[in-house]
Amino acid sequence: MKTYVITLLALLMIAGIAVAEKPALEKPDEIYQSNGRAAEVEPNDDFSTANELVAGDDKNAAIDPAAEVDFFAIAVTAGLPVEFETHGGDIGDTKMYLYDTDGVTELAYNDDGGVNWYSKITYDFTADGIYFVKVTGYNSSTVGTYILTATEGDAPCDIPVNNTCENALPLPIGTTFNMSTCGATNEYTTVSGGCTGYTSNGIDVVYYVDLVEDQQFSITATTDYDIVIYMVTDCADIENTCVAGSDNTIGDGFEEFVFDAGTNPGRYYMIFDGYSSTGLHGDWEITVDGVVATESTSFDSLKSMYR
Repeated sequence: MKTYVITLLALLMIAGIAVAEKPALEKPDEIYQSNGRAAEVEPNDDFSTANELVAGDDKNAAIDPAAEVDFFAIAVTAGLPVEFETHGGDIGDTKMYLYDTDGVTELAYNDDGGVNWYSKITYDFTADGIYFVKVTGYNSSTVGTYILTATEGDAPCDIPVNNTCENALPLPIGTTFNMSTCGATNEYTTVSGGCTGYTSNGIDVVYYVDLVEDQQFSITATTDYDIVIYMVTDCADIENTCVAGSDNTIGDGFEEFVFDAGTNPGRYYMIFDGYSSTGLHGDWEITVDGVVATESTSFDSLKSMYR
């Protein structure tokens, strides 16, 4: 009986060790289609013998024999993010390291950030230079082929001219136009329960409109994230001079804003903002309609805007 118990415990311990290892996976569900433009050339076991890696070209490579490493060198431009990713292949599991221009200083590491257990690193480079990528198998017994890709991201956007009220642009009345908040910063916010009903901590851009008495107008805006529109008379005091706002609680990237100037003609600033503080940005489509003065609008009220 004791022999049976000891044997059973030993089997359970072995099973526990096996569970601690990554179980076998089939190839990724989404098979990557290589463009076949480049193939690894051995030896490339350190940074001094690294193969050239060109953004946009695939590198077909292999870890063979087990426990070897592959080094690749890539020329990058400051200000551009680059995404490095391994794909199958039949190796099943990789680890990837990104090194500085000296080939030694580690900038980033990833094990399972890609599809299944493949690797992915996205890095924003702040200086031009030749950087190095190292790929190896998950453990010392891992052998197989893989594909390495490097994909350059978009260059960062310039800050929009109308990022602040001081440089607000005139709102083009009676038109539908496109604008982007890429590159904008978070200059203005609303408070919870204020004129939009909620906080707005996203990035923003500003337009202005000059209204006479009883003028009415409407704005519709769409983009791909939760957006906010509000109107103020003094950008230095958003909370106390916000006269109207719109924040769709559904968060579906659509806002509709309607305003009547009534007996309060003058210049108003329209702030196109985002609800989230995560820095989301995108292309907006904006339609401005119905800026029509009523019959009660007088020439004197029109002149008062420019005194």
